[in-house]
Amino acid sequence: MKYLNNNALIYILFTPIASLIIWLFSTHTFTQLLNIFFTVSILVGILLFTLLIVQEGILDVTSYGFRKFRYQMMRKKNRSRLEDDEFFNPKEPKKAHHFVSPWIKPALIMQLVYFLLAIIIAYLI
Repeated sequence: MKYLNNNALIYILFTPIASLIIWLFSTHTFTQLLNIFFTVSILVGILLFTLLIVQEGILDVTSYGFRKFRYQMMRKKNRSRLEDDEFFNPKEPKKAHHFVSPWIKPALIMQLVYFLLAIIIAYLI
């Protein structure tokens, strides 16, 4: 439990609890519960994967390219004014260090386990 904080536990427990709550308001069959569990695990997994990509800085280079291109396409008057601006005229494409919240990776791994578990159970029934 050293690596799991409250945020990780919230995202880990969100999928089963949300699935049960949604299932209570729909048809009460095991197949329906499994379908809901699969869907919720996919949606939460996509959300967590998006958060991981943003925090890891994967899209920094793309953002750098767009900002550098926009700077190059400016008029000379505006370009000289923004020459020292780090945002509009970036010097490096990627930051040296990125902070990734410690709860994202365990929660994402658990969502992957939920996803695989839903597939395995679906094939077993």
